[in-house]
Formats: sequence, C-alpha cells, structure tokens
Amino acid sequence: MTNLRSALLILILSFLSGCSQRFQDVNATISEGLFGFEDINLKKEQVAELPYASIYARVNQGPQIFMVLAFVDTNPVTGNQQLKWLSSDSAMITTENGRVVKTTALPSDNLLGLSSSTNLAAPNSETTSWQNSYDWQPGYHYGKQAKVESSPVGMGVTTSLLWEKQTSHIREVITFPYLGQQMQNDFWVDSQGSVVKSAQWLVPNELLIEIEVLKPYAE
Repeated sequence: MTNLRSALLILILSFLSGCSQRFQDVNATISEGLFGFEDINLKKEQVAELPYASIYARVNQGPQIFMVLAFVDTNPVTGNQQLKWLSSDSAMITTENGRVVKTTALPSDNLLGLSSSTNLAAPNSETTSWQNSYDWQPGYHYGKQAKVESSPVGMGVTTSLLWEKQTSHIREVITFPYLGQQMQNDFWVDSQGSVVKSAQWLVPNELLIEIEVLKPYAE
C-alpha cells in the first residue's frame, strides 16, 4: 500500500499540480458518498503525459472520477492479469479481462469477489450462458449464484479522450434465481478483444460501476 500511495502522490504533484482542488474533489467524492460534486474532466494533454494507465469511473451514477493503474497482479486461480485502479483517497477497483472482480473502500457496498465457470473470460460476441458466484458486503453475502446470458448488441464507434475505436457492444443479463433479482452489464470491446468501456452491476440494485478507459495498460 505504501508503494501505491507513493505512486499516486507522484502523479498528483508532478503532473496535476494545477489541479489540486480537483483532486480534493475526488477525495471528497468517494469519502463523502459520491454526491454533490462535479465530474472530474482532465485535458487530453494531461492524460497523455502521464506515465500511468488511467480510467474514468463513475459509481452509482455519481460524479466521474479519475483513477490510475497502481498495480498489476495475476489471479492464481484463472491465470489472468488483474489490474488495480486507485483513486486519490485509496479507493480501489480491480478488473480482470475488463470485468470488475473486486472493489475496496467504496463508501457503501463493496464487491469482495467474483468467480465464474468461464474463468472470467473476456466478453465476446458469441451468444452463450454460464454461472457466476458473487460475494459482497455489507450483509455478509457470500457465494450468491447467478446465471449469466450473453448476446451481441451491435457494432459502433466508441470515443474516449485519447482515442476513437470500432467496438462490439456486448450485453450480459445476470439472474439470481434464489434472490429473485436480475441485473444487466454492458461492455464495449475493441478489435483486439479489450474492454474499453463498460457499465457493470456488481451488487443487485446497490452497486453500479461505469468505466471508460483513457490510457490503456500496456505491458
């Protein structure tokens, strides 16, 4: 965690010295419940100059926040890379093949873990179905089983601050049969199979995270 904080401190002081108030707003955005603050909107040149991969994220339709890639790990179960995105007050969103698999230090609900019968494969344009298992808090919800049905929606052009790409829109409908609840995830996937934009429900009716990739991770 010390390395993560140091990396973010360098990010703020070296590259965003002119935006200190905006980063104070990011702190408040997360720690005070994501209400009442404006979107964080950085300039194209600022993001391009950063030595970090970065994303915009939006939690429960609150203000847009800026997060940087602080750490890359490997899931020992799936063998996939996990990307850990950090906000200025150490809230974290962990993604695997573009899917959010864990959240840390969000002010309300947090996804503790996500596992899948597909080993968390990346979204693709094939119509198919599989099983997921969700853990979340508060409420000590563990091992909540869900059926996932995926289908293509169509093709289109997706634009971000630094790029414009042709993408496939993939929709997944997640049903919790024992809870009588359902939620929907949308992914926009580029020609390399990378998720560049998404809107993902992680806790039914409680936790929605929207992500837009600004500067993608490159090994």
